[in-house]
Amino acid sequence: MSGVFEHSIKVPRLYKTVAKIVQTVREDGASLKQLVYLKQHPNIKALYALALTSLQHASQLDQLIRRTKILVNEPRLDPWLARVLITELLWGKKHLSSECKPVLTVLAYEKSLKDELKNTESFVNPENKLKVEKPRYVRVNTLSMSVEEAIESFKEEGWRQLHRSKDYVEFIEAVSKLSGAAFIQDIHVPELMIFPAKTQFYNHAGYISGSIILQDKASCLPAYLLDARPGSTVLDMCAAPGMKTTHLAAMLNNKGKIYAVEIDKRRYQTLCEIVASTNSHCVETINADIMTLDARQCHDVEYILVDPSCSGSGMLDRLDIDSNTEKCAPGRLKNLQSFQVIILRHALLNFPKAKRIVYSTCSLYPEENEQVIDDVISQVGDAYKLVSAKTLMNENWLNYSSTDYNCKDNCLYARPETDLSNGFFVAVFERNFDAPLPDIKRKKHKLGADTIKGQNGVESSEIQSNKKDKKKKQKHSNEHASSNENGGATVTLGSEEITADYGTVIQGGTDVVRKKKKKRAKDFDVAENAGAEKNSQNDCDKVNKTEEKISKRKHKHSGSVETIAENCDELSTKKKKCKKSRTEDKEIDSDALRGDEESVKKKAKKSKKQRDRVETEDDAENESKHKVSNDQVDKTADSADSASRKKRKKRKV
Repeated sequence: MSGVFEHSIKVPRLYKTVAKIVQTVREDGASLKQLVYLKQHPNIKALYALALTSLQHASQLDQLIRRTKILVNEPRLDPWLARVLITELLWGKKHLSSECKPVLTVLAYEKSLKDELKNTESFVNPENKLKVEKPRYVRVNTLSMSVEEAIESFKEEGWRQLHRSKDYVEFIEAVSKLSGAAFIQDIHVPELMIFPAKTQFYNHAGYISGSIILQDKASCLPAYLLDARPGSTVLDMCAAPGMKTTHLAAMLNNKGKIYAVEIDKRRYQTLCEIVASTNSHCVETINADIMTLDARQCHDVEYILVDPSCSGSGMLDRLDIDSNTEKCAPGRLKNLQSFQVIILRHALLNFPKAKRIVYSTCSLYPEENEQVIDDVISQVGDAYKLVSAKTLMNENWLNYSSTDYNCKDNCLYARPETDLSNGFFVAVFERNFDAPLPDIKRKKHKLGADTIKGQNGVESSEIQSNKKDKKKKQKHSNEHASSNENGGATVTLGSEEITADYGTVIQGGTDVVRKKKKKRAKDFDVAENAGAEKNSQNDCDKVNKTEEKISKRKHKHSGSVETIAENCDELSTKKKKCKKSRTEDKEIDSDALRGDEESVKKKAKKSKKQRDRVETEDDAENESKHKVSNDQVDKTADSADSASRKKRKKRKV
């Protein structure tokens, strides 16, 4: 029986699409606007409005579902679709017109939902929402057109460019008052243009062609402060979705090289698409775990951008989603912090030619920012120094890190309420080549796919969990060494093999999909059978080699043809048995994949006995007949010749 409705009448596409978007935002922390426009739905406005409303009422929906017990009583109703339908019924159109089963189910609870709504409304305080209206930021892709050409193009479309003040406070004041057909060039990032809030560019010819990119100012700051020059080699350690990567490519003017690394398969595809659409030819994309890469795979890296997974607490489209959203759970924050420390330390210690490294997050929590910097600074000694953000910004900025930490106010914060952008944190490290890199023993860590959640689609789960998993399955690794314990993937880069937790094995550009088994017991059975098949093959190889040896002796000692022929007949029989055993092994493997456990056990037992018997006989044969010295062989051959001559004499008589 299926766990969801088998619809005789289809659910409207709008509701199904919104349900998927809401689920992705809530579970993976993805960007609402990005997801909405990626869906390419014919009614974008309705899609966005319903998704946003559902997310804004997330706390109320959870309470309503819990109190009415709709999901308990209706276990086949998809929980995310239920949330969207309830949103439409209570806060959207306030009616549901479809006759599909999920809609009829929700309508059956309409009275209960409305009664419970009265009790939940008192919990919502609209004043808890952070009221920030962010302007529209548009970055000119200078690989396609110059800044001057872009400005002229906007003017030809009817836009009017405003004068920009050199003082940041005055500049922010001007940005906050943008309206109508006015736009202004950014005071820090010259290729960044600022338009009034809610200005639509998704159908603009420049956006479609990749000449302009919709990118928030805060996310432009890491590449801006990295300040890589044309001809340099850059490493973007957590590259997807690709906005910062393409910004770096534009700053290099495609002269140089950028290694763009992304572990998540789906996000890696997005990265490749954005790189291709923006003509970023100097970018080499790598689908691998960055923790397995160093200067051997990424040569001569001079600049590194570290933008790891984080809570995403600074993203405005998330700050406005739910008025009752609490701070990220302490446990998850601790896990994120551990991963951030590990990946930043990896960048600082494994690329000896790196001269500037930028660490950034879209988080406002000190656990992911100042505390990470303090932790790493204490480990790198004098090899790196923290560059003052005030100096880098010419003191034309307002928000910096807290002086309560060892990093003091040397790092930069972008805060929505004052900088009119997403919340962001940036720290800049510079290498001191007079001091050696500290000799810290580094361990390789495997980052599982289950760890991958959060703003970048990658959230750090606990490496301790992976270690336990590794110990637990260590005893099976010899039997099943060809695959990762967690159904992982091996990525081959040059002569290096890199392990990442995915269901694909990538070797020399060839993907071999390994399907996960439902039960661990089946995994071990199949692994054992695979080993058995290998053993059977080895037995046959032994027979072939022995047969080869006898053939040579046959040629050398023609007098012992009859004796050797008998041995060959015996070995030929054993070879047939081995072939039969191998065929049975294949049948066992096939039965295992079909889930026929009983058949697997019987055939495995039979196959094992057959292999043991063949192997025992073969060993005995090898010891008694085929592991003798050359003198013994000659002696045996002489005896055979003598016996043969006697037989001939008898026949003559």
